[in-house]
Amino acid sequence: MTRVGTAGIERAPVNLFQDPVLRAEWDERAVAAPGGDMHQGGAFAADRVRRGIRVVPLYVDGAPLLVTVRRLPILGLGIASISRGPAVKADVAPEELVQIPELLRRVAHWLRREEGVVEMRVDTWAPDSAPLREAWSLAGFSPCEESFFSRHSMWIRASAVRGQSEEALFAQVNATKRNEVSAARRAGVSVRRLEAPDVVLLANVADIVNETAVRRGFATIDPARTLPTWSDLMRAGQMEVWLAELPDGTLAAVETALRHGERLTSHHAGSRDLGDRAPVGVVPLLRWTLINQARIEGRIADLGGADIAGHRQAPEPGDRMYGLYTFKRAFGASWVEMSGAHRIEVNPLGARLRAALRRVAGGAR
Repeated sequence: MTRVGTAGIERAPVNLFQDPVLRAEWDERAVAAPGGDMHQGGAFAADRVRRGIRVVPLYVDGAPLLVTVRRLPILGLGIASISRGPAVKADVAPEELVQIPELLRRVAHWLRREEGVVEMRVDTWAPDSAPLREAWSLAGFSPCEESFFSRHSMWIRASAVRGQSEEALFAQVNATKRNEVSAARRAGVSVRRLEAPDVVLLANVADIVNETAVRRGFATIDPARTLPTWSDLMRAGQMEVWLAELPDGTLAAVETALRHGERLTSHHAGSRDLGDRAPVGVVPLLRWTLINQARIEGRIADLGGADIAGHRQAPEPGDRMYGLYTFKRAFGASWVEMSGAHRIEVNPLGARLRAALRRVAGGAR
């Protein structure tokens, strides 16, 4: 099924994600390979299907690209989305980077012909640069709001350095966080990895994530939709769950991590509000464990973003996300500026009509 070097755009086999062999080959190239991302894989495709969203897997010049399409009832007027695709290597060459917008422009027009799409939105995980911004504009794209919580990210590249020792990497963590990690260990806090999906434990993890989200004013997750996807990702080897427990077995903090491309990415995290029962350093110990696991695997520790809608710059003192930003910096993470989400109208009249109908439908509710 390998299509490396094949020019043009073609649909993947209709049974791609039902056939274990075909799905594994797709995931190897779309998720595990350099630049790969979970949001381009079979587990994410299954999640979209469960939510009633059409999935259109393509090969573009021989490379896999997962597209989703939402259509309005009766009229169609589809809008396509591409999450974290095509694959962009962590150290992509500038000349490769600026080719992405033109490639995606071709995809958008193909989708207009084949799927009745009037607009396409993309959030390629590509580092920002002036040449890339110009390439987006020349290809007919304009910036739009993110579909993800953060536009940018914070990476620890040192964890991917070959031969890096745990001691050397730990020395790059600031003194306060090192002391907190050590305090948690002295208090008997243990961290373990959940090796396989466990329905009861995963439900507890989701509860802790939501408890923390409510406490901090973040968006919550829907366990009924999220837990099947977590289980699917774990079975595919694309996600792991870390559990921090007190000596008496109390589950105190949790973190999920995505294994894709060159990165181990912090995905969801949360902690119980245990008051005086909570030892110092539970969350820092959990975060350090994830970072060290990235070192063991030779991956970049991707700690996720610290920006929100309306404030996409690196947070400054007094900003809502400044505490999260400094927490991640304390572990040695650096701010990575990403290109962000973009959109292109391939049928401007249809796109305007779709937007108008959506506004009317929203007003009717």
